[in-house]
Amino acid sequence: MVEVANRVVMYYQTHYKNGAFVSPLPLIGYVTHLLIAAFHLNMGNVGPDIVHLNDFMPSDSYFAPVWPEIAMMQGNGTKVLGMLGGAAAGTYSCLTDEYFDVYYPPLADVIRTYNLDGMDLDVEQSVSMPTILRLISQLKTDFGDDFIITLAPVASALKEGGNLSGFDYIDLEAVAGDQIAFYNAQFYSGFGTFFPEDQYISIIEYDQGIDPGRVTATVLTNSANGGGYVSPDHVVESIESLMEKYGTEWGGVGGWEYFNSNPDSDSPWEWAIMMHDAMQLQKARLEAKRAEEKRRVSSRMFKLPPNAI
Repeated sequence: MVEVANRVVMYYQTHYKNGAFVSPLPLIGYVTHLLIAAFHLNMGNVGPDIVHLNDFMPSDSYFAPVWPEIAMMQGNGTKVLGMLGGAAAGTYSCLTDEYFDVYYPPLADVIRTYNLDGMDLDVEQSVSMPTILRLISQLKTDFGDDFIITLAPVASALKEGGNLSGFDYIDLEAVAGDQIAFYNAQFYSGFGTFFPEDQYISIIEYDQGIDPGRVTATVLTNSANGGGYVSPDHVVESIESLMEKYGTEWGGVGGWEYFNSNPDSDSPWEWAIMMHDAMQLQKARLEAKRAEEKRRVSSRMFKLPPNAI
């Protein structure tokens, strides 16, 4: 079952721009999921200092403006997840069986303290299948079935191509797919592109397949954020094509990252508005088309032939 269709997922890693706080509040009503990045576990640190959000502990005054606005977003219906890991390797080394009981509890404390709705597991280091399965299982045990667990593989890993994580995502889906809400697949940096949309389709059609409602296409929101940037207009074109193919329950798109999103990096929320509106418009078109087809079938069924009276 799809947790939320037509998602707009936004990664929120850079919290200040030119010294000014970047508020996520303009995203209310447009993003379904806000992913706070990036949480790290630090081997050798002790107590609360084990968990950092980027360069500081989450409790640091640097984040004083962040948490009240996060709570406001949750109060307005946005699901807020923490992104764990990413490009800075080392976090998942702390979660092997040898270290799990030391480094997992502080992470769980952070999830409770900041009332996070879930965790996005961005594994960009070699990790064993038992390690990732234990983490997923423990999160579900501690926080319940409604706790949202997503993973962020590079797109090619979802068809057993290039993979930064070590474990096989097709095997993971077969074993633990019922515990994973959806995948935020990275369509950039040489691991895939979202325009044209054929690489997305190839993931859905690979092997046993993954429901297209459970694959979010994550793209770069600005060419400064990495290689493989796709313009917002081209992202919209792919959205329209994929919703035509897969219907109104199609998964959605994600953006890395919020603070400098195009088409206007000074109003970065416009990217999310553009994606939200594109999906809602295409959904309305498809529903109107379906209703018209149903009306035509119904009229043919009940139309009497001329000689029936």
